[in-house]
Amino acid sequence: MGDQKQLTFEEIDAHIKRANLADFEPGGKMHVTREMVSAAPSDVITRVCAIYHTIRPILQGLLLIPFIPSSWKTAIKAFISLMDNLCGKQ
Repeated sequence: MGDQKQLTFEEIDAHIKRANLADFEPGGKMHVTREMVSAAPSDVITRVCAIYHTIRPILQGLLLIPFIPSSWKTAIKAFISLMDNLCGKQ
């Protein structure tokens, strides 16, 4: 994560506003159901990675908040690392 610039609130907000979050809600084209996990696991990974790339800037932003406990930040960093390895960085 250190290799990426810190995003501003405005950049994160613009990123989220550009995303079509309805796609990830029930009935949306990127929504995932439990049944899909065993039926089409590679499709599920694609969909999970799509939502991860959408919310990754929010997770990065949380790391900059001073009152977030360091143990929480460690957990967020571990999750980001896991998802970056699974989905790649964008």
